[in-house]
Amino acid sequence: MEKFEHGGRIYNSQGAAENFLDFSANINPLGLSEKILQILQENLRGVVNYPDAQAIELKSAISQRYQVQAENLILLNGAAEFFYLCFQVLRPRKVLIPVPSFSEYERAARAAGAEVEYFYLREEDNFRLDVEKILLQSADCVILGRPNNPTGNLIFVEDILHLTEKFFVVVDESFIDFLEIESVRRLVGERLAVVESLTKIFALPGLRLGFAVVEKNFAEKLNLAKDVWNVNFLAQKAGVAALADEKFLADTRVWLEVEKKYFAERLKKMPGVKIFQPSVNFILFCLQSKETAAYLLKKLRAEKILLRSCENFVGLDGRFLRSAIRGRKENKFLLDTMEKILEGI
Repeated sequence: MEKFEHGGRIYNSQGAAENFLDFSANINPLGLSEKILQILQENLRGVVNYPDAQAIELKSAISQRYQVQAENLILLNGAAEFFYLCFQVLRPRKVLIPVPSFSEYERAARAAGAEVEYFYLREEDNFRLDVEKILLQSADCVILGRPNNPTGNLIFVEDILHLTEKFFVVVDESFIDFLEIESVRRLVGERLAVVESLTKIFALPGLRLGFAVVEKNFAEKLNLAKDVWNVNFLAQKAGVAALADEKFLADTRVWLEVEKKYFAERLKKMPGVKIFQPSVNFILFCLQSKETAAYLLKKLRAEKILLRSCENFVGLDGRFLRSAIRGRKENKFLLDTMEKILEGI
């Protein structure tokens, strides 16, 4: 695998999408809400115009939904854009990344000329972050997933505040809306920035949409550094509709509580499988050997099912796989198929 390769690779060598059951990308299986679909259909002809460079309607919706000031917002073409924008403006000398974690953190840091240092989380500790040991490290900036991808771990709010005493801290809360827990966005200041994705929770990865909450002066610098039309017309309209759809969010959280329990309980009963307890819509697990994992992936692909190999996550190896958690019918099909494959080894 390439170092920065991601899930969701459903396209063939000619660029056409193939009919895979994709468990390699962590997108809300409830799909597009009817409200978003209606808004997109109603506004298709609007793409002949430039999007609102100030994105006033979308900023207002985000401000209201998340209780943040518009002056602290950076609107994004997907959450990943923030890592590049932030490091290009901040210009840290060294970025510390607890691993395993999302590979775009490293890619963005190196693109800005920063030195990258890994802080390895231990399998025997269930990849729990040891904040006291982090504080012994030397760096300008630390970037954290909350919950972390691919482990699903959540760092406590008080631990993040502790880290800001020494580092500039970037917290990636791209999956936070799947849970009813406290965000750290209300604590943003000179040493803390928070980025969130709207593409995963609202199933909009093809449109790309996210936002960051940062200190006001930093927001001004970031807004000057980014493309003025980075969020397209349809993404703005979809975002406004999505943020008003409280029922969709409630339905998503009800689904997740049921399905992640079902998925984890079945998976951990399979021979030679060790799971790491999921917090959101994906689960990390490992098999007894790299060869077994590779065999499973090959057999599943022959059944038109994709899982995410974690071989290219720094801090993991080919034994580790990550699966999205989807709807019951799809989950059952995957798990039934996995059971047959693993029992036949």
